[in-house]
Amino acid sequence: MVCVVSRVMASMFPSAQLFAEQEPKVTRCNVTGQWRSEQGSMLQLTSTGPEVRGIYHTAVETALGASGHNRESKVVGVVGDGLQPAVAFSVLWAKGSCSSWVGQCFLLPGGGQVLKTLWMLRSVAESSLDNWESTRLGEDQFIFVGHMEGRDGH
Repeated sequence: MVCVVSRVMASMFPSAQLFAEQEPKVTRCNVTGQWRSEQGSMLQLTSTGPEVRGIYHTAVETALGASGHNRESKVVGVVGDGLQPAVAFSVLWAKGSCSSWVGQCFLLPGGGQVLKTLWMLRSVAESSLDNWESTRLGEDQFIFVGHMEGRDGH
């Protein structure tokens, strides 16, 4: 049945079949590229071997200006090997706080990719008495939105 439908669609829309033949099927999660979080933050990553570098542009802040005037910072991290590798990366924000994510890159049934992560944000405490309120934890999901053209992510 699928083959019949495919042939009918191809005869009705020949350009659709050409496009489908040109789209490579993703068979291995690759963290290199642009990713968007559920909150709208943008992550640009380039991996070379186990090393990950890039830029994180945040859509959210704990306080106005906490991430810097342009709301972005450099990313450094690591990525494992395999079809769906583990990944960890960190960002040091302009006002001194630090965010880290650890998770895994997964292939989606439709051929897309998703980074499922847990994050930790450490804000700078004024004193040891304020330590208890300086750490936040959460979960983030990043959807792959495309390859970076002409940019290396550094």
